[in-house]
Amino acid sequence: MLLRNVCLIMCLVASNSVFAERWFEVEVLIFKQRPAPYLQEDFTLKHEAISDKNTLDLLTPIFNEQAMQACINGDSNFIKKQQSAIFPNHTDSLCNSNLEPVQGFSQLPVLPLAPALDSMDKPYLLAPEQLQFVAQKRSLDRKGLTPLLHTGWRFEGQSKSRAPSIHLYAGKQLETLQAASFPQDDKYNTDYISLINAHSDNEDRDNDTAPNWELDGLFKIHLRHYLYITANFDIKQPLDNGDIELARFSQFKRVISSQIHYFDHPRMGMIVQIRKFKH
Repeated sequence: MLLRNVCLIMCLVASNSVFAERWFEVEVLIFKQRPAPYLQEDFTLKHEAISDKNTLDLLTPIFNEQAMQACINGDSNFIKKQQSAIFPNHTDSLCNSNLEPVQGFSQLPVLPLAPALDSMDKPYLLAPEQLQFVAQKRSLDRKGLTPLLHTGWRFEGQSKSRAPSIHLYAGKQLETLQAASFPQDDKYNTDYISLINAHSDNEDRDNDTAPNWELDGLFKIHLRHYLYITANFDIKQPLDNGDIELARFSQFKRVISSQIHYFDHPRMGMIVQIRKFKH
């Protein structure tokens, strides 16, 4: 009896150990769709902003490093109007300002230049040479579609309650954006497009100093027998009249590892592949 119990405990420990080492890598390629003048949807109902109690930002540390290098090199994408006004013709002051370096980008790099790692300690971004969507990028180029973000990361397969939502953002920084926001919900799978007056809620956002990127949201993968993706993004673009068009991308989908999955929206498209890592 004792021997049987010991064997059972050892099997459970081994089983848990195997599950704990079920690591994956995901590659994500997000691009702009062509304008659709026939699209007339107008959903102006205001909702809460996209949020999650368990979020992880893998992009900012890498973008901060790229931003500092871009500033030193005098990259035209690293010239912010308000910084230039404060420190005219002083690159050193721009590079050493008390703002987070990534906020200096007027337009973010499409490709985060993460170092090549091969560990299983904590989630981390893939290096450019570890990405595999070569044919997909060529196809976008042939179609004249503009990529916003091409990245990926490695992560441990976790339950819905434990898996973090990865903060993804990309594109241009819209400095004058004043817009309503929308909810995040696993069951909320409708695409929304809203025309929001750019000056409608200044009082509510006076204290919001965070940059407003063209694309901003959360991407979550959790494991429960199958892999599931929950993606919620706000896509913003300025209009000729000074307003901001805000479109909500919100989808929940069961996926299979190694298969390439496509997500469509009138304002953006997304190509995703989840691959097993060391198992």
